[in-house]
Amino acid sequence: MRDFRTEYKAFLQQYPFQTIDVNGVKVRYQYGGKEGAPVVLFLHGLEMHEMWMKYALHLSENYRFLNYEYPMHTIVADEQIDFTKALLQELAIDQVILLGASDGGVYAQIFAKRHPEMVRGMCITTTLTLDSDYIRNIQKERFTEPFTVAMLKLLPAKMEMKMLLKKSPGFLACESPENQEYGRTFYETVASDLEYKQRFIHSYECVYMLKDYPYFQQKDFEYLRGKIQVLIPDDDIFKKEDQQILETLFKGLDADILHVPGGHVGMIVQAEEYLKRIDPFLARC
Repeated sequence: MRDFRTEYKAFLQQYPFQTIDVNGVKVRYQYGGKEGAPVVLFLHGLEMHEMWMKYALHLSENYRFLNYEYPMHTIVADEQIDFTKALLQELAIDQVILLGASDGGVYAQIFAKRHPEMVRGMCITTTLTLDSDYIRNIQKERFTEPFTVAMLKLLPAKMEMKMLLKKSPGFLACESPENQEYGRTFYETVASDLEYKQRFIHSYECVYMLKDYPYFQQKDFEYLRGKIQVLIPDDDIFKKEDQQILETLFKGLDADILHVPGGHVGMIVQAEEYLKRIDPFLARC
């Protein structure tokens, strides 16, 4: 039986976190893989950097990968993305292939729009774009968001992690029993780090700030024509209408748009299936 926590401990032994100071802000990061190969930059959702373990291990054979914890000093999307650019420069990385999931998929789109000179390809999965009911619904939380954040800050970390574990079966309901069990061990791994409370609150605020970000246009990504991949889960938590808007945005740019199995965490519990689609795409970037 697969156990994410056991696998993740071994992964950290192979690729331990390092700490770097970027313009006075310290962040932890993992950077490894094949020397001199193209760099794949991971952008994760809900600040669960653990989700990229399988991808880092697989891609390290032919690529370098960079996985990092989002800095806590800002919740503004452009400032987050500009910090990412500064991090890349500090590590002497000139270009990357973006690989983003969930709200990390939105961050990938922002990075691609904001810093085209650094992007040679973009793969996004389990995500949407800013022109979506999901983002429009966030706009309705203008009055309740401060109270939600205040409540989250007051809750003890252990209680908040228990709430996360209680919600996790809903994200796994469409998966096989084996994948559900593996997914459970993933969430247990994330929740075992009580410092994740701060990461979660930060992520919640960052996602909320996307409500006012201008919609993307096809012209923003014209330079990546033929070098974009969109993987759409069959049973994602996002509405089919929002998925269709995402697909429409990139269809006119000759994007590789594929439907993939599973739900919102299918890319974690069925990583091998996703990598089968991603490998040929990366080879073209």
